[in-house]
Amino acid sequence: MKSLKARLNYRFRKHLAMDKPSSSSGGNRLSRSTSICKNPAILRRQLASQEFQFPATATATATATVATTRQRLFWGSRRMSTAVKDDKSKPDSNAAGKKKPAASSRQSNFTQTERNRSQRKMSVRSTRCNSVAPTALVSRENMTQTPAGCRRPEDLTARCSATHEGRKLLQERLMVRVDALFNMLFSASPFLQSFHERRRSTDLQMGAWTRNAGGENQRTVSMTVALQANVGPKIAKVTETQTMLECSEPGQLYAIDVRSVNAEIPYADTFVVLMHFCLKATVEEHTDVLIFAQIQFLKSVWAVVKAFIEKNTYAGLEEFCQALYSALLIEIRKK
Repeated sequence: MKSLKARLNYRFRKHLAMDKPSSSSGGNRLSRSTSICKNPAILRRQLASQEFQFPATATATATATVATTRQRLFWGSRRMSTAVKDDKSKPDSNAAGKKKPAASSRQSNFTQTERNRSQRKMSVRSTRCNSVAPTALVSRENMTQTPAGCRRPEDLTARCSATHEGRKLLQERLMVRVDALFNMLFSASPFLQSFHERRRSTDLQMGAWTRNAGGENQRTVSMTVALQANVGPKIAKVTETQTMLECSEPGQLYAIDVRSVNAEIPYADTFVVLMHFCLKATVEEHTDVLIFAQIQFLKSVWAVVKAFIEKNTYAGLEEFCQALYSALLIEIRKK
């Protein structure tokens, strides 16, 4: 340690001696400042020697030396004054988080310009954020929600007067208006004609709706249908009498009874097929479809024959209803 201190004292002794204050006139003072400006390494060496000589007070001494040197130079004093003013202008957060008032309201032009720019940027950003948020909120509040349906339950007052007897063949809800569905099933519509063509039905004849003696709308439809039974005839002639019940009301309900008479098949004169179509509108502008069927025997037959007729007839009716429902779904999706 002694050798290290000795070396440092010997190395920086000359520089420290040159930096000692002199009692001479102002010329010596100017020469000292000039020498320091020409050789700034002197100041660094001086600081280093002081750190090694006085470790406890190295920081304070270095700060004092730098301040003294800056005061000697005219540009250092100007920068120092600006820095001191800026430090004083900053608020001091001490006890209870209270900010001290600025010591001087005077600021440099550079500092004022930078603060003005930052304030402009902040104002622009805040204006943009405030202009977007209320617009989004207002647009959400003004969004109109699509109602579930255009009708109220009180508007649908029509009720079907049929007893709905027999076997239920179909109960589904179709996404189509009741009037459109009625025209597809009970008029000379392209859908009904193409449906019978796919089922290989021929000689299709559909009459118009007319008033019967009881004051109800009625029409007659005849065709030749293809049978899918493995045993027996392959075709059968069917004549349908379609009657619209008085409880039917356009836009709400269509109740239609269908009486089918078969021909050119065994025991055709012993029974008839009674079907009931119930098309009821819903509040969502959809249609509930109900189809019931029953077999009415006109003559007494053996129990074995009766069971055979019921089995094959119901099987054919169920297959017909499922095919009709599938065709309706395809047709509705096209629209």
